[in-house]
Amino acid sequence: MTGVFPVRRTVTSIANLTFHDVEDQLNSYYVLESSEPLRTLNSSMWGEGLGWHSRLLNRQVDRNYFCEDPLAEMHDFMRERDIEVNSTAALLTAARVQDRGYSHHRSDCGLTVCTWVTVGLGNKARAGAVKDVNELFPGTINIITVVDGMLTDAAMINGVITATEAKTAALQDADIRVNDSQEIATGTTTDAIIIAATQKGPSFRYAGTATQLGYCIGRTVYEAVKYSIQRYNIWQHDK
Repeated sequence: MTGVFPVRRTVTSIANLTFHDVEDQLNSYYVLESSEPLRTLNSSMWGEGLGWHSRLLNRQVDRNYFCEDPLAEMHDFMRERDIEVNSTAALLTAARVQDRGYSHHRSDCGLTVCTWVTVGLGNKARAGAVKDVNELFPGTINIITVVDGMLTDAAMINGVITATEAKTAALQDADIRVNDSQEIATGTTTDAIIIAATQKGPSFRYAGTATQLGYCIGRTVYEAVKYSIQRYNIWQHDK
């Protein structure tokens, strides 16, 4: 990747996976790049569903971002920065990517899980609550979790459930409420997630909270969400 903006590269706790942090004004972003393709499950439209990707991207945009064709716009963004489109799974956020939370955990069986989270709380929501559909607006908590292990497709889907529970637990413990109501938020209106696996090392068919994999996902997501909430609140206080 090339560009006129500062690029910081660091190694991660997972072999062959590097973290790239790029300051690009309102288009700041970070990319996780693997020397070998990762098995991915992505809830967004850029590299959607199940697939294989070598790069995981979280891009910051202006809160008023609007595009008639966000798929094409994101692909243009990638090409302009020499990010290969077909090998990249991506997320979009109006939250400040420099306020991301990060956590990693290694289990007794040799499993390593790393999670990166950006939290924006401009449109907090509670799943299942009664709300006027005209009051639904974008607001994003983005989660990227990378597992150094072998996961079945079912385990990856199970991992999304565990990550979502951990995200909600962090919001509860931070007492994040939906606007002026007394309802605790379970997320925001456009939360997104990428679960990625190296498909090497220990093998897992499940990722619920009773498993080592689920425990690692839950702890890393909880800790990363909690930290990013703190950073978001500091930024809002200082504005």
